[in-house]
Amino acid sequence: MVNSVHAPVRPDEPVSFRQYWLAEAIRLRESQWGPLQDSHEIRRARALGKNFAHRLLLRAHFLGQREGMDATLQQWLHGARLALLVMLAVAVIAGITAAAGALGDGNRQVNLVIALAALLGLNTLTFLFWLVGTVLPTSNARTLLGDVWLWLTQKLARGPQAVLMPRALAGMLSRHRALRPLLGAISHGLWSIVLFAMLLTLLALLSARRYTFSWETTLLSPDAFVHFTRILGWLPQKLGFSVPPEAIIRASDGLQSLPDTAHAQWSGWLLGCLVCYGLAPRLIALAGTVIAARRRIQRLRLDPNMPGYIELR
Repeated sequence: MVNSVHAPVRPDEPVSFRQYWLAEAIRLRESQWGPLQDSHEIRRARALGKNFAHRLLLRAHFLGQREGMDATLQQWLHGARLALLVMLAVAVIAGITAAAGALGDGNRQVNLVIALAALLGLNTLTFLFWLVGTVLPTSNARTLLGDVWLWLTQKLARGPQAVLMPRALAGMLSRHRALRPLLGAISHGLWSIVLFAMLLTLLALLSARRYTFSWETTLLSPDAFVHFTRILGWLPQKLGFSVPPEAIIRASDGLQSLPDTAHAQWSGWLLGCLVCYGLAPRLIALAGTVIAARRRIQRLRLDPNMPGYIELR
């Protein structure tokens, strides 16, 4: 999938992802701006091609070299990587900021419910939207961060030919149902970076400062918070994270003084919830979307009956 478009297309070698991509870009260009003069390229493709689909790829390869579109594709790839690096840096900063904001400066008690919502609220909401969209067959299940990356790469493109590259990529992957898992993988990867940055920041702050934890409520009874803590703490406890006993949970109303061991248990509970309900689901989804995207990309085939190709028969 990473073979250079500058390498010649040989009949005895497997077709690379970029060669399909370049052929789609040539097809889009000709559909918008008219056919290219290709008599020399067609003669070369007829001489080397083993079937019609392979000759189409050879023609696109020769035209891409002549028109500079192979170099444009390479430049667009550099811009796409740059956009992804920028988003990765923003994700790290966002994770650090969210974790620091959830704990505060240590001068006041940390409200456990608010801290958990600050750490997992937006992540959980976007993950549920993606999950529902994946289950529903009528939905495209697009991801916000994946769409932002695609939009940013389009903004970084320079020149009319560069604009064709993301359109060709999106159209080609959509026809093979690979665009959705690819954008999903980008989104889950960025969210995983955010959550991992949160986790490391929490570990650093909890190790360097003394925090006190409490729960506060006006409408709910202490029993409700006991059930809430136990339900969320069941899975983290199975993985070795500490969960406060019922007596500590009831005493954590902010009105009583608790020992340091109690606050350490609350720290473990908060870290366990972040790992089990934030980071772990994202990593599982990331692995699933990467596997799905790779399998569908490996099944890419050129359709000779598409407009722009069928006229060349």
